[in-house]
Amino acid sequence: MRDQLKRLEELQQHDAKIQELENVLKAIPAKLEGTRTDLLRVEAILKAEQTQLAETERYYGDQKHTLDDELVQVSESKQKLGKSTNAKEYAAAQRETEQRREDATNREAEITKLVEAIKDKKKVLEERTRDVDSLRASFEKDSKVADAKIAELRGQIDALRAERNVVAKDVRPDVLKRYSNIRMRRGLAVVSVVSGTCQGCNMNIPPQLYNILQRGTSIETCPSCHRLIYWDELMRPETPG
Repeated sequence: MRDQLKRLEELQQHDAKIQELENVLKAIPAKLEGTRTDLLRVEAILKAEQTQLAETERYYGDQKHTLDDELVQVSESKQKLGKSTNAKEYAAAQRETEQRREDATNREAEITKLVEAIKDKKKVLEERTRDVDSLRASFEKDSKVADAKIAELRGQIDALRAERNVVAKDVRPDVLKRYSNIRMRRGLAVVSVVSGTCQGCNMNIPPQLYNILQRGTSIETCPSCHRLIYWDELMRPETPG
């Protein structure tokens, strides 16, 4: 029975290592997802700002076209002013010329502001594009590192599982089933008993059960935590006689 307990301990060590590596494996995509979310967020912001810039440039184009029309109208008003035949026509033509000149002047001022705004926006977008490109490059680099780490961990897990399967073959089917059921519920399935105290739940076991454990002829269960238990002295390395 001591041999079965040793195999159970080995099995538990393998399962613990596998669980530890699987936890690390699960954490990698979660960590990478945070960077990916940040990248998507800043890409969306950049795209929105690029759309705003495109709309401003279109508006600038419309205003430029309107200004061209207004300048033509100013020219036409001047011609009309020169062709006036009386004071009334001259006054009307003069008012029209001044109004159209004022409209054109206001339009030119607005276009000047648009040119400055577009220039400033392009400068901001250039900086933001560099930031996004840098974040994207960092994400791609992290992704490659993560893929390599995932492959490495999966290789380690596969190797440990293969070793575990070898150890499991030496455990009696009924004992292996008990171990597996307890491990699913409790995590830690096999614990020692030291000076009559279960190391899994720190509860004292009945004296009669402690005496049975000391004989080492059977695999018992703790009445409190229901883990498989063994007398700690039983598993100490045998000294050469």
